[in-house]
Amino acid sequence: MKPERKYITITDWILFFVSTLLIFLSSILLLIGGLIFGLLRFSKRKPVLVFSIICLIAILLIAIRWFVIPVTWNIKGNSVSVVMEEGDSMTKIVERLKEANLIEGGKWSPGSCGFLILSELLGKDRHIQAGRYDFNKGMTLYSIFDKLIEGKVTPMEVLIPEGLTIREIAQILKKEIGVDSAKFVKITADSQVAETLNIPASSLEGYLFPNTYRLNWGTDPAKVVLVMVNEFKKTFNPTLSERAKEINFSMHDVVTLASMIEAEAKDGKERGIISGVYHNRLKLGMLLQCDPTVIYALDLNRPEGFTSASILLLKDLEINSPYNTYKYPGLPPGPICNPGKVSILAALYPDSVDYLYFVAKGDGTHIFSTALDEHNRAKNKIKRAQKDKL
Repeated sequence: MKPERKYITITDWILFFVSTLLIFLSSILLLIGGLIFGLLRFSKRKPVLVFSIICLIAILLIAIRWFVIPVTWNIKGNSVSVVMEEGDSMTKIVERLKEANLIEGGKWSPGSCGFLILSELLGKDRHIQAGRYDFNKGMTLYSIFDKLIEGKVTPMEVLIPEGLTIREIAQILKKEIGVDSAKFVKITADSQVAETLNIPASSLEGYLFPNTYRLNWGTDPAKVVLVMVNEFKKTFNPTLSERAKEINFSMHDVVTLASMIEAEAKDGKERGIISGVYHNRLKLGMLLQCDPTVIYALDLNRPEGFTSASILLLKDLEINSPYNTYKYPGLPPGPICNPGKVSILAALYPDSVDYLYFVAKGDGTHIFSTALDEHNRAKNKIKRAQKDKL
């Protein structure tokens, strides 16, 4: 059974402290009166009274140290952050506070003992919420303890850029807020999870919306997934859904094409043109021949944590995968990364162009062509330029 949680709110703490202080003060008055009376009439009891007063004063000094006097600030700056991880015991938490110089002394120092004793008395040893706690100059030991037991964690800003795969997002979450990356990948690859979230796909690739999120350290992977998918749903609003219907695309088609545009458009100004090329090819039944889809197909068979190569070999174009748009017509089965809003809009509203081909120049931009011979000349021109640089 879990220990009883006696003092849950700050109001309970205030009442506890005030009542205790009143008892202390009343006791002092009584003891002082008793001392005077004892000195006059019962001199034999003087040692007992003096000892009692000394003990009471010692207790009061400890209370003042906890509730009134700020901790000694031996830290550079006016604040310090300490990360408490899931499952940390109060002993481990005290160690972390010592490492941050918020508690001085050794194992049996007043600060260490005070934290451990109070946590046992109040049944808080196993109720400290994981997360990052920010402590400011001027805090008392009690205010530090109170912040921990109240779970006043500080959210951390985590930037998820556009165009990352699920694996790459998992690595960022692991590094920034300690999320279990393997569990995160497993959840996002679960078709039942996608169905529960009303996502028309076998995985959540493409539906983890890129944004800056405020998350707590050690947030449950399932909660992070829910937050990111909900952000996607807010972005893909009814207006965009109606537009998808106008161009005979499903939401999944739009996100898939948007992910290809995101992966190809290193220069953001070209998104609309690249989208126009793909729309033209789809209408003509031409192979899309998108290099990033082949890279994605190759990555599916590589170990977790592998960073995609930027150069494809001719043999790579022969991989037998539905993501190989050099062999299979139409859009691939699903998104190859998680696109941002600009790429989604580009997929829905392509530029009106006659281009059918484009080739990367090597500086993030492309040369666009309407005919195959023109496209081949552009490729040869780029190859010669690259050789000249060598």
